[in-house]
Amino acid sequence: MKAVMTTLAPTVEMRQLIFGWSDYCLFGILLGVSLLIGLYFAIFSKQNSTSEYLYGGKHMHYIPVAISILASFLSGITFLGVPTEVYLHGSQYFVATIAALLIGMTSAYVTMPVFHQLQVCSCHEYLELRFSKTVRTFAAALYTISLLVYIPIVIYTPALAFSQVTGFDMHLITPFLCIICITYTTLGGVKAVVWTDTLQFIFTVSGLATILVLGVIAVGGIEEAWKIAEKGGRIKFFDFNPSPFDRNTFWAMSIGMTFTMLSRFGLGQKYIQRYLAIEKESDVRKAIILTSFGWATLQVACVYVGIIMYARYHNCDPYKAQLVKQSDQTLPYYVMDIAGHVFGLPGIFLAGLVSSALSTMSASLNTLSGTIYENFIDRLIADGPEKDARAANIMKVMSASMGLVTIGLIFIIERLGTVFELAYGLNSATEGPLLGLFILGMLCPWVGRRGAISGACVSLIAMCWLVGGTQWNVAHKRIRNSSLPTSVEHCPYPLNETVSQHEATTLPPLEPEEEPMLLFQIAILYFTLIGSVITVVVASAVSYLTGETDKMSKINPDYVSPVIRGYLPPKDFSIELSTDTFTNKTSNTETAEASS
Repeated sequence: MKAVMTTLAPTVEMRQLIFGWSDYCLFGILLGVSLLIGLYFAIFSKQNSTSEYLYGGKHMHYIPVAISILASFLSGITFLGVPTEVYLHGSQYFVATIAALLIGMTSAYVTMPVFHQLQVCSCHEYLELRFSKTVRTFAAALYTISLLVYIPIVIYTPALAFSQVTGFDMHLITPFLCIICITYTTLGGVKAVVWTDTLQFIFTVSGLATILVLGVIAVGGIEEAWKIAEKGGRIKFFDFNPSPFDRNTFWAMSIGMTFTMLSRFGLGQKYIQRYLAIEKESDVRKAIILTSFGWATLQVACVYVGIIMYARYHNCDPYKAQLVKQSDQTLPYYVMDIAGHVFGLPGIFLAGLVSSALSTMSASLNTLSGTIYENFIDRLIADGPEKDARAANIMKVMSASMGLVTIGLIFIIERLGTVFELAYGLNSATEGPLLGLFILGMLCPWVGRRGAISGACVSLIAMCWLVGGTQWNVAHKRIRNSSLPTSVEHCPYPLNETVSQHEATTLPPLEPEEEPMLLFQIAILYFTLIGSVITVVVASAVSYLTGETDKMSKINPDYVSPVIRGYLPPKDFSIELSTDTFTNKTSNTETAEASS
């Protein structure tokens, strides 16, 4: 058993770790079923109105919605990025489960009740009610940019895995996967998204569970894997180092991750849209809690996959041995290594990995089309009996167009770093100001529209400078995210000269003048927190200086979170203007739904 645990197969077998016909069949079946679901809803379920295309008529059951959201959350970024993060940096990522539970509670009891009570068409419409149309447009533009950056990362991740196990060029794989996703998302709307996500989630979890079991057997048991990982310094929990420059600490993985993911899960239109497809607020809360606990559980599973992966390759790192081209391809190589002999299993696992990416991409495209239409196009189209049907068609065209744009962006994304760093670094430039705006709206009743737009603009400028400077220094090797040591010392075959040089090569130390500014060395998990803090501080100061704080008593209580309403100053509810705005909006919504 020890030989199995510390050695790998000969070189010839390693180069044959590719898909067989059974794997291709299972993989193809899943993609085919996803297309059929999209066609079914396009033919047998009306998609001729905004309510149907974006919200499924607002009568979706909370269980498939929760599974759909969980499937979107658990993209290839999670299934590839987290095990690789643990393999290279240790198990501190486990603390992110705390963030998952905190985000769930915050969403269920602080933010979501506001959206559900107002029954807004989008989270950005809420910002118009609370502040102004300018703030809404600004936030919608930021969210559009954020999604356009995020989608290529999502689809790039499984393309790496597919390339590793099939030998196909990644740039041939990504257009193929994207076109399938674009097709069923465009045809079927949110109903197709939810039900394909549910099917794909089953594949994903089944593959992950099987790989966990086979991995434990391959390394000699849970206890043996733990011992090897502990000896290699991979078992790291509750590191309370207060340094903001280290991302593998308790504070970064709990507080930093909470703010980073809250901007997506608790306040992102991609998830708000599906929660609003549920009719009852109590069912919305059930869906959020179910999603949070499922997310935390699967994060723990991914952490342990990383531990087992290290136990398998602690003496012969596939990346240093040049068996994979990038560190993020270690997991698919590991799957083929331990499960390649099991009929169809690698195909099931990769189908799950690709499925998780497709589910995230489909939800993002559906949301992106709705965001662009509702915030930038709707006002340009004249009202009339055919407006709603025309809107659905426009959003379908937008879904297809944005999907094609993301294919091109993949060529840029692949040059910018590891999957984990891309997922949590790039988007923070826009997510910090966005999160700050919603914090201002729901938790800071003393802030008005001037303060909100000022705070968001200052934050955006500051975060673009911080994120841009950090990425520039990473690209020029001035910021080096050092990982824990790996080895090729006991690879069961002679290393060639190129591999030996790869193992021995280290970057020369930086000269004093090459050291990046201290701010650029801050851990990426704190970026969203920094952006939101800047927004809140600047907005509060501007509102105070312009006298907006004095108008706090005139805010409609429905616009702030239930946890804040009890602290609002006494009032006589003389807020006719705000109430009329909300009443007119609700009336228009009900009329549109009745006519459809």
